[in-house]
Amino acid sequence: MTKELPCASLYTDLETDIEPILTNSTAPGVPIMLRSIITRLTRIVTALLLLQPMAVLAQGQDSSRWERDHIVISTMLNGIYSNGNQAYFDKRTKVTPAHLPHDLLIEGADNKSIFSATLTVSNESDTQPLTWVLVNDTDAKAVRMDISLATGEAVCPLYWSREAAQFRASLAPDCKQNTLAPEELVLSQQQLWWMIPGAQTGDLKLHRARQFSCYADVPGVGGGRDEPYNRFENIRIHDQGGEAWFTTEKGRTLGISLFSVDWPINNYTGFFTRDSLVIYVMEKDDSGRREHGYAFTLPEANRIGINLKWMLANCFMVSSNDDIPVM
Repeated sequence: MTKELPCASLYTDLETDIEPILTNSTAPGVPIMLRSIITRLTRIVTALLLLQPMAVLAQGQDSSRWERDHIVISTMLNGIYSNGNQAYFDKRTKVTPAHLPHDLLIEGADNKSIFSATLTVSNESDTQPLTWVLVNDTDAKAVRMDISLATGEAVCPLYWSREAAQFRASLAPDCKQNTLAPEELVLSQQQLWWMIPGAQTGDLKLHRARQFSCYADVPGVGGGRDEPYNRFENIRIHDQGGEAWFTTEKGRTLGISLFSVDWPINNYTGFFTRDSLVIYVMEKDDSGRREHGYAFTLPEANRIGINLKWMLANCFMVSSNDDIPVM
């Protein structure tokens, strides 16, 4: 029968020759020695884990709903917005008082919690940017947006709540908003509605704009013809009524405009009018401003062009130099 050595004998029994046990697998005491080593290692590892609980990832780390909303809202806010569509159809449908065209630029900081929001009335240079700061408000169980004017004055905050495919930011019931700040906001993937305190015209219905690069050729050479032309390039406009002007060698002032039309009405009785992305060619002279022609395509298109023969215009979101070649 094999003699079993006590665990302590590995360290204290001077009558036992330890070296044969460590080097000879058939030496007496190998099974109990291995059990002893495993037991001691297990106790050491357990003790280390208990001493450093932060090194272990735990389950059940669910965030609050408003923490998740914070991430989504901060991603959605950035961009250029315009209510050009609203202003155009107010005029077309004879709404009074009609909305003036407004542009909104929202730019976020690297930490995704601080934003600069600049709302301007078209053709006016005076701007007063607001500072928006998103905060996870545990007491309100919502994302709070603190608002400061360009002067640094703090005004009423707004509280964001999730709705069907959109977010709404509302005032606390006991706070009266400064007229330079929004009283309420509604944010979706394609639009941002801004309620101006005391405004008789109601919400500003701002559409998210897409930036396009354009060029114009005069004349508009096509069909492989070898004819000289002048190119006007590096033109940047957005698709919510953005426009740009240039002057030809003969002194003509020509313009390009893009408009992603979101129809609030039908333009023919009994038919549903589909939305479109439209490009316009315009000219200004002593008699005023006039339109030479337009072309249209699907609203989600990322490029559009028009060739009037005497002028060609091409606008795109991705340059041919950067696009991926296909068969």
